[in-house]
Amino acid sequence: MATRIAFPVKYFEGNLIFGINGQVYAGYALPDQHYEYRSEHDQLTLHDRLQRFYWNTKADTHALIVPRFQSIAEPFNVWNLRKPPKELAEEGTRYIEECMEFLRGREVSQYRFYMFVRLQETDVSGSFFAQLKYAAKDFKRYLADRSGVDAPEIFEEEMEAYSMQEQLVFDRIEEDLAGERVTAEEIQWLIRRGFYRGIGEVPIRKGWEPKADRIQSKGKKARRPREREILTLTEGLFDATAGRRLTVEQVVDGKARKGYMAFLTISYFPDHLEFPGDEWLLWLNRLPYGVEASVRTEYLDYREALDKVRNKKKEIAAEDEHAEDSGVRASQQLTESESEANQLERDLSQDKFPILKTSIILCVSAASERELQLRVQAVQDLYTDELFQVEVPYGDQWRSFNEMIPGGERLITDYIHFMEPATVAASMIGFSRQLGDGEGFYIGDSGHQPVFFLHDRGPRHPELTTTGSAVIVGKVGKGKSLLAKLLAYTALLMRAKGVVFDPKDEWRKVLRLLPELQEISRIVTLRSVEEDRGKLDPLAGASKEELVEAGETAKRILQFLARTPDGTYEATVLGRAVDQVISEARDRENPRHPSMLQVLKYLKERMEEAPERRRDRLEEIHEVLSYQAFSGQTQLLFGDGTQKPIELTQQLTVLQVEGLVLPQDGETDFGRIGLAVMMAISDFSRRFSNQTSDQFKFVLFDEAWRLSKVKEGRDILEELIRTGRSKNSAIYIVSQSASKDLIGDEIKMNVGYQFVFGPDTPQEAVAACELLGIEANDDNIDMIKNLPAGTCLMSDLENRVNELRVNPVQERLLRAFDTRPGSEEDLGEMEQTQRKHKEAVI
Repeated sequence: MATRIAFPVKYFEGNLIFGINGQVYAGYALPDQHYEYRSEHDQLTLHDRLQRFYWNTKADTHALIVPRFQSIAEPFNVWNLRKPPKELAEEGTRYIEECMEFLRGREVSQYRFYMFVRLQETDVSGSFFAQLKYAAKDFKRYLADRSGVDAPEIFEEEMEAYSMQEQLVFDRIEEDLAGERVTAEEIQWLIRRGFYRGIGEVPIRKGWEPKADRIQSKGKKARRPREREILTLTEGLFDATAGRRLTVEQVVDGKARKGYMAFLTISYFPDHLEFPGDEWLLWLNRLPYGVEASVRTEYLDYREALDKVRNKKKEIAAEDEHAEDSGVRASQQLTESESEANQLERDLSQDKFPILKTSIILCVSAASERELQLRVQAVQDLYTDELFQVEVPYGDQWRSFNEMIPGGERLITDYIHFMEPATVAASMIGFSRQLGDGEGFYIGDSGHQPVFFLHDRGPRHPELTTTGSAVIVGKVGKGKSLLAKLLAYTALLMRAKGVVFDPKDEWRKVLRLLPELQEISRIVTLRSVEEDRGKLDPLAGASKEELVEAGETAKRILQFLARTPDGTYEATVLGRAVDQVISEARDRENPRHPSMLQVLKYLKERMEEAPERRRDRLEEIHEVLSYQAFSGQTQLLFGDGTQKPIELTQQLTVLQVEGLVLPQDGETDFGRIGLAVMMAISDFSRRFSNQTSDQFKFVLFDEAWRLSKVKEGRDILEELIRTGRSKNSAIYIVSQSASKDLIGDEIKMNVGYQFVFGPDTPQEAVAACELLGIEANDDNIDMIKNLPAGTCLMSDLENRVNELRVNPVQERLLRAFDTRPGSEEDLGEMEQTQRKHKEAVI
């Protein structure tokens, strides 16, 4: 039987938790931030923010690090919710099953971070004499309030006073830690999760909050929590007889299941910690499973701390004197304690910093006793390697369980450390090595943790402001095409509709090796023949609502082909010719089909009306454009209004332009026609993305770096990304370069994900760091340059950065997606690497 301890919480409302002994805590959720790959300056700045919080928050605090455990199947729930198209159902189901089989035996967890601050006790009775009067008048309430045997009323005046206090605390939390108030549902989850450790995810009661009756007490408005209602959150049969672990039994889906948990305490800290380097709670991310952590602090002003140190010195001196009287030499530990006390006394007297009376509890859970023992040993080994000491206190497991409940009090007092705020802040609470969306489709691993990607999380998430678009950069053969095709394939599995621009004819192989895609796909080959004339005409096929944007694209393409910059007379004449075509197309009584050839007709009319000194240049522009309209690939851009636009009835449309010549890196003029065709394809993609539909849409641009070499191309890419969130669409840009000239600030600010594979040069490595938002220091540059094939640095929607080892799991996907020379022969080696990796992480 567990030691009988009264449940520490009597009521909660909003983010306020009322304890049975009169304590009131305000709770806050902290954002998960990445710590890896930051500069030392950034790391010190982040540490200073935590230190400032602990220094200036002159109250007891309770920090919680809580992994939300998931079953392997849970992240894939989107597969069932979105109901894949029937053509993909069979192979898609097989793919999901193989992913789950590959991940079987591994634990999926997402860390969450919380900070609870104890508010000063509010007593509406007023002065000390009024409190005595209050206690004498209503001794029953006073006794119940302090003993926790009942749930006495909470006066409205008290609630108002606590709310005013909470606002001040929230202001500090928001400024120092970017925290937000916890919700009642989160508090419910934080309480109930302890009763399901080692078993599974907690069943949450949606919309449930503890109820309180509104009453009048002593002539004042009050609320009285309903007796025992809060206890309905506590369930399960516990066994604490083992001494160093707890066992809980729950009924899940009609079957009895057991979970095992053990609570550990950090009993010894090394004398000197280095920062950066000794982030003593961030180390938990090294383990392939989640570990909970609870850090309770009690604030001691430097004067109070100094008194305690001096009292401790007296105790040490007494022990030393006793040893001398007994003829025994003082122990080394006693000598060290005396030296530490003297040093601490000097530091406190000089620097006047507060001391935090700190206790740390770690919690490990598992589905079996054997697994629990292995995990406990791994945690102890982890800290022993760093010269820390971790104990599993015998007989204190149930107390530790209750101490980790938010709103409770410290119950374990044998392992208290007197720390400076800087030492507590070195734990780096609120930082992790997590990566990805935590749900969706498995795309690879970051360390021990699988990484999941949910394509439409950005557009659908109510709090995120980024799109679901992605930039994938890196040199040839490093894996960017493999990742891009994996993202596209998994998007199709969730019923997304897509357009792929395929300049290297790679998707023909994909469709050949993945027959399930053949029924939902259409390859549109655009050739330099009369039959394909006007298929990319930006004015053709545009609805009346789209004509204005289509007109802007037409102007950009015509100016680009005519080498006519903005603001010139010739650009104005071209623009007016386009406007006239659009105006006639929007005529209600006699609308005409707009086309680029129609623009050339009006250009000739305006040319004849132009001043003499301008006519020669306009004649030259008209001659050039007329020639291009009937020769080579540019005839794809010039329709006469009778051509049918490219159909988008299939789920996947692949655009291929035969013989498309694009400029190589460093070229600015050669391949101009190819760039004009790319601009038209980009406009076609914009029109596709702007379709009004709840269905998620994606556009995959390979070789996008060539399009972005010119301003007109960058403008279109930026527009596609900027509008992606509102249109429930995403653009996946695949580029060889991350330089600012090719991927501008507008793209960087609006794209949701960044994936950087190994770059070619140090300059590209610097640009890659800027794209990821990390410092371009020597360590980061060397690391990025030496990334192995198939591994990249990923930045997710929360701007967390870490390594991603891409893994399509299935051999057939590896074969279909891999475009490296000799990739077919490399498959055996890659599969062997997969097997070794799986064995390593289990």
